Amino acid sequence: MTMPNVEQFRFKSLGKTLVIIDWANVYGWFSDPKSRNYLGWKIELQKLFDYLYGYKEIVDKRFYFGVETEKTWSEELQIKIRSIGFNLQSKEVKWVPVSLEKSHFKKIIKELFDVLDGIKTTNSEIATKLYELRQKIESRLAEREPDFDTDGNMQGEYPPYSPEDAKIHSSTYELIEEMDMELKKLNTSIDELQKQMSVPVMRRKCDFDVEIARDVFNLSNDFDHLILFSGDGDYAALVEDLTINKGKKVIVVFAPGHKGKEYEKLVEQLQEKRLNYRLFLCSAKRLKDDICEENNIPKDFSSGRDSSIVTEGEPKSQ
Repeated sequence: MTMPNVEQFRFKSLGKTLVIIDWANVYGWFSDPKSRNYLGWKIELQKLFDYLYGYKEIVDKRFYFGVETEKTWSEELQIKIRSIGFNLQSKEVKWVPVSLEKSHFKKIIKELFDVLDGIKTTNSEIATKLYELRQKIESRLAEREPDFDTDGNMQGEYPPYSPEDAKIHSSTYELIEEMDMELKKLNTSIDELQKQMSVPVMRRKCDFDVEIARDVFNLSNDFDHLILFSGDGDYAALVEDLTINKGKKVIVVFAPGHKGKEYEKLVEQLQEKRLNYRLFLCSAKRLKDDICEENNIPKDFSSGRDSSIVTEGEPKSQ
């Protein structure tokens, strides 16, 4: 069976177009297979470039990438991005210390510490009671009564309880010892956890929000359309300014589960102003055939694509 001709997905009615790729956001679409919003396939950079290159209207393909110095894979990827042909915009990744006790988690961390302190206090009180009980059992096991013969002569001493009671006392004593040890271990673990939570953690920081907003603003006279590869809601304000105030048309490419809720409000605004044709929300799945790293489409697969892209109707999203 031969592969049927599959119509390539194309953005239509493009004017002079600027492409912005926020790679940190895009990479998050497929970097963690365990994520509930995992895209399910990887994007191949060369295929992405070739797909965009097929649009004569695209005048600039800007690729924003954070470089981790002294990491070979990161530096090699930077070289690859540039060699493919993207207009690389890069900066060094910073690792910023974040103290949980001083961050927006401060209230939660304090409550957690209070709970842990409460557990330690309770454990200590239980340990004290166990110690007192253990002393009573030790005292009981140490008790002896004189043993007299029939003539009234003392022959020795014997414990004032039966052998069965002695076994019960011994077993109880051993159990108390074990419980006491476990409580001490638990308190030690809690101390270590609190200590670790007090130490600042290193957070990867390499956002390009400011750089992207700056570049789009500076280049706003050089394009009519913007294709933004990022569903980050932080860019909704930028998209709002472009579509409402500057008369631009914007295509936001996002992965399912990676589109900010801010766009819902923006869609409503555009509908009220009858400017909804200026925004197209495009699922990355529509581009899968053209940019997927591995294309395992069955031979009898039919895409059934919607060829209507930018229209005068409502903003579309899939």
